[in-house]
Amino acid sequence: MLAKLGNEIHFSLVTADRDLGDACAYAGITPNGWQQVEKAQIYYASPGMGWLWRLWQVIRAFDGDAMHLNSFFSFRFSILPLIFWRVLKPGKPVIVGPRGEFSQGALALKSPKKRVFIALAKAVGLYRGVIWHASTEHEADDIRRVMGHKAEIRVAVDIACPPPDLAMQPRQPSSPLRLVFLSRISPKKNLLGAIQMLQPVTCPVVFDVYGPAEDAAYWASCQEAATQLPAHVQFNYCGALYPAQVPETMARYDLFYLPTLGENFGHVIAEALGCGLPLLIADTTPWRDLAQQKLGWDIPLGQPEQFVAAIESCSRMQAADYNTWRHSIRAWALANIGNDEAVEQNRQLFMNLDSAHEH
Repeated sequence: MLAKLGNEIHFSLVTADRDLGDACAYAGITPNGWQQVEKAQIYYASPGMGWLWRLWQVIRAFDGDAMHLNSFFSFRFSILPLIFWRVLKPGKPVIVGPRGEFSQGALALKSPKKRVFIALAKAVGLYRGVIWHASTEHEADDIRRVMGHKAEIRVAVDIACPPPDLAMQPRQPSSPLRLVFLSRISPKKNLLGAIQMLQPVTCPVVFDVYGPAEDAAYWASCQEAATQLPAHVQFNYCGALYPAQVPETMARYDLFYLPTLGENFGHVIAEALGCGLPLLIADTTPWRDLAQQKLGWDIPLGQPEQFVAAIESCSRMQAADYNTWRHSIRAWALANIGNDEAVEQNRQLFMNLDSAHEH
């Protein structure tokens, strides 16, 4: 969004100074101060002592027109900033993008706590008058289901930018099928289900997992399940990646495997297509009808045998055919992801905020 609209809209971005679970800040940044990065002013917030006061000061000093929140349930980056904004900038517009947090799969996790917060927020009118940013019509339906039919919603699909130059590692004849899972290791992303569904696979498979293990108990159950896999299914945990490492890493695999419980967009799915990877995902994301488009499979989670069948069929494909397929997927991604329509929807998200806000 910043790259595509930064020349027309002045963005000031407040974000964490480190990746989830990291003990140290990113290299080469100055925490707790504004710095120009490409087309935006960015404030890298450190989590240490005084972060509450610093957040208050940042919002108080901000002289822009509106605030866009990139989550609904994040205390530090959504709930608290909204409360501070209501106090410091009463009447100024707020846009909230729940980012898939209202999908039924996501709401089912820690659901009593989430239901209490939603009820409380409605009772005190915390979200009265906000503009809701839905990434798809699916997500717009989720927002209405949770926040009511009067919610003001604007649909703007996330902008993803496939890498223009990429060396894809071709499929090697008679080698194991290379599967990659790249996401946070948390119940919503369903790594445990992904591992369990590999149990009956009969072809040789290498399954590499990338991502921060944010839920220690859940990660332990995933590791335990991995020990039960048959000998011809090799499981490897490869740690977390920096965003810049994602394309070259993904390009080394044959199949992107993510049976997630729910995504409002799924940036990592767009990235996989941009790297020419066929998808094997659940039917819980906006990426649907993949088989008809020859981009892979979107399968109901209740049909694990279909996931197995998809993996087996990939394994049986001739290497030359597989490589041709991957090139056609990448060509589709370059033509269809992050296109002008997506950019225009995001531009409209920020237009006419005052008139929308008034009613």
